[in-house]
Amino acid sequence: MHKPTDPPPLKPALSFWHLPILAGLVALLVLAGVGVWLIDRVTNAPLTHTITEEFKEYVPTVGGADGVLETATSSVPETFTRSDSAWLFNIIPLGTTVSEIRVPAAYHYHIQLFDAWKLMTRGQVCIVMAPQFRPSLPPAIVTDQMEKSTSGGWLRFNGQENLDTLERDITEELDRRADDKTHRDYVREACRHSVAQFVKVWLMKEDSWREDRFHQIVVLFPDESPAGDASARHDRPTITLENLSNQ
Repeated sequence: MHKPTDPPPLKPALSFWHLPILAGLVALLVLAGVGVWLIDRVTNAPLTHTITEEFKEYVPTVGGADGVLETATSSVPETFTRSDSAWLFNIIPLGTTVSEIRVPAAYHYHIQLFDAWKLMTRGQVCIVMAPQFRPSLPPAIVTDQMEKSTSGGWLRFNGQENLDTLERDITEELDRRADDKTHRDYVREACRHSVAQFVKVWLMKEDSWREDRFHQIVVLFPDESPAGDASARHDRPTITLENLSNQ
């Protein structure tokens, strides 16, 4: 009778000489990941700090003495009205004088070039946090196209006086209207386009406006988004410029 043989002893799944191989594989994977990250950083545009500082060095060369970038002009027909009512003993109405002036107004907007700029990059998109555009005061009016009219109540004889007061107040009212939301929104896209063109000229000077570098510019103004990383909002259609390659 044969004595059954014992099964051979199990070998450990890993011996000590496997450990260096595993460690080497892990190290290679880590290095590969770091390499991919570095390639992504290198092939993308320069870091935010670098591109912003380079742009700031460019601004004084084109800013001139006043350091102003004209961004938009709009011509709007404006109407101004002033009413003046009178009562006898606060009981009997004596009528109302109504004066009106109609005149075309020219609103100009600008950016102070030496205010704060911030440029960021996302792939081939240059994201520009520009200074706020502001009205150039006072607005201009076309005086030779001014139309005036006035009418008074049955016991009112101050039509010319009321009209003169209205005309004196036009400049202050034009200043107020130039900076109200309606007028600013009217020129917003024109201002955005002017800033994009300004930045594009710089990118062309740096030989960075081409297919393998930048070919799109996004412009944001401070009143469009809260403080923070504007790049998270760069794809909003209301603030994204069309591709400017052919412009």
